[in-house]
Amino acid sequence: MGNSYLTYFLFFCFILFENIGIAQYSPDKTDLIETTAKRDFNKRILEKYFSSSDTSDVIAALLSVSHSEDTTFVKRITELHFIRYGKWISFALGQIGNSYLAKEFLAKKLFEKNSSNPEYIFNALGKLGNQNDLSTILEYYNDNPELIGIEEAILQFRNRNITNELSKSILVNQYLSEKTSLERKKKILFTLARLGSDSTINNELVKILYSNTDNEMLQLALMNFRVQKNFSVNYDLIDQLFNEADDEVKIELVKCLPYFNNETSSLKYFTSILSNESINENLLIETVKALQVQKWNSALLNGNKISTHLKKLIHNHKKNFILNETIKTYAHLFDFDDLKSDSLFLKNLSDINVIQLLVIAKKDLPFSILLKHYNNITVAKQMLVALEILISLIKDFSSDTNYVQFILNELKSDNPAIISIVADGIDSIFIANHSEELKEIILYQANRFKDNSDFIEAEISLINLSDKISHDFQKELVKKLSDTKLYSLTKFLNRLDNSIGLTEKNINHLSNFIKEAFNFSGAVIKTNKGIITIKFKPELAPITVGNFVHLAKKNFYDGIIFHRVVPGFVIQAGDPTGTGWGGPGYEIISEFSPEEFKTGAVGIASAGKDTEGSQFFIMQGYYPHLNSRYTLFADVVSGIDVVMKISEDDQIISVELLK
Repeated sequence: MGNSYLTYFLFFCFILFENIGIAQYSPDKTDLIETTAKRDFNKRILEKYFSSSDTSDVIAALLSVSHSEDTTFVKRITELHFIRYGKWISFALGQIGNSYLAKEFLAKKLFEKNSSNPEYIFNALGKLGNQNDLSTILEYYNDNPELIGIEEAILQFRNRNITNELSKSILVNQYLSEKTSLERKKKILFTLARLGSDSTINNELVKILYSNTDNEMLQLALMNFRVQKNFSVNYDLIDQLFNEADDEVKIELVKCLPYFNNETSSLKYFTSILSNESINENLLIETVKALQVQKWNSALLNGNKISTHLKKLIHNHKKNFILNETIKTYAHLFDFDDLKSDSLFLKNLSDINVIQLLVIAKKDLPFSILLKHYNNITVAKQMLVALEILISLIKDFSSDTNYVQFILNELKSDNPAIISIVADGIDSIFIANHSEELKEIILYQANRFKDNSDFIEAEISLINLSDKISHDFQKELVKKLSDTKLYSLTKFLNRLDNSIGLTEKNINHLSNFIKEAFNFSGAVIKTNKGIITIKFKPELAPITVGNFVHLAKKNFYDGIIFHRVVPGFVIQAGDPTGTGWGGPGYEIISEFSPEEFKTGAVGIASAGKDTEGSQFFIMQGYYPHLNSRYTLFADVVSGIDVVMKISEDDQIISVELLK
């Protein structure tokens, strides 16, 4: 009898290990990696792996087919051993696309007695279900609260803007359960924040802030207060957090301070940060932004010398993104004329700052003055910021001939970012007055760049603009672009016209990417703020890892800046233009997996599925809404403190690959 129990126990452990911890892609699965990368999903190759007795082969096949968007695979997937492969079966069915058979199969598995892998089933159903399905799932869960993972379904439904009022109370009850693990509590808190949070859990949030040393939990608790716009806590607690918490927690804390019920205390902390010349720049920029959230008591502003501190930043700070935001904050809080009389400020004023101030002042002026300053800007990133400001004025200047000509000329640009910003910003009035000129430009530009991977976002913006002009014109444009060599553009066109067939995905250097993916264990990223070491995950994302290795070997990343930093969320680099619109000159593929986007996870940026290139990001917090929507290809193993210090325009000095 004892041996029998031992056998069952060992079998359970074996299944658990195989279902959760085993590698998927490997160097001996080249044919599977290739057919996945080419997006032809050869059924003979896939069947070889599905029929294998090797667990890692079957999991690799499921990971592969999850990208196919081919629901004819659903039947074969549902024939696999669910207890052994439940996590990966659920993932594949959730990713592959809407299928009645997939939903029916998953619901049946969920409703079985002693359901296996309920959290992964919940996740998949959240990707596939409709509003009625959400109601059914929540009602079933209310009758079966022992099931693990309801938060997975609620989050995935929320990602698709499907919600139900019952969700919040279910999440709160689950959070309060003694059986709920720390990792589940994190996802529950994040999901609650995505839903707008619930004040019934505020006592629990306060407990986290007083006693928790887990930075992700602290960030999530503060996030919930912020989305409630209610930060009714004890002053001593805020003081404790400011004195003891790490910077990533303080970043979320300053976002809460506009909602604290003691304005004097809030401004005291803002003043402390603004006056600290050695403060983390991410904390500084979020403080400046937080001051814009409301109108503050003028006597308290003057008493804390906020005006003086902001002016000092404007006079002395070298980074333009901080200068731009500080000017906006000053104009929000104080008399604009104060700046016009500040000779030191005027002396250091750049053209982007002048545009910013003129627009904030809302004085009547001809567009030609703004255009003069716009044309003086030489830094690409600043030009795009200025362009977005000018596009936002389209209603004010729609009858100004200089402005009209400016819009039409910029739409003819050779720069994909400029094309996209202008195309997205054109409104219905402008279209009504200039439709024929717009048609001519759109047809020319869209055809001109249809095979250039750097222009995929610009192409999509032009196609969307064509539909605003007329649906018939969009149909004409789609037909003209149907011979594009870009797989990602073909996919977009196919959604608009299913008569346009999908072709094989062509990836430059594919065989080299596969080879390099398993040759290196990770990389050392040397930055001006310190060293970050990452460990690759080729078992989940071989093409992405191989591409990163290929680019690193060419010194592609050396000297590139972190062009995008969202404090407490992500830092992003990998664009040689420094604008966020550049790449390596080709596209690779998405390689989604069930991996979690936690603090230190390294992902690859994209403009949509299968548009990835060279831009990568590193997480500064826990954001599970990114799971299975972006490729996670590495984790930070040392230097997370450096990740937290990186701010916009910091630089990668070099990338060294590790064997």
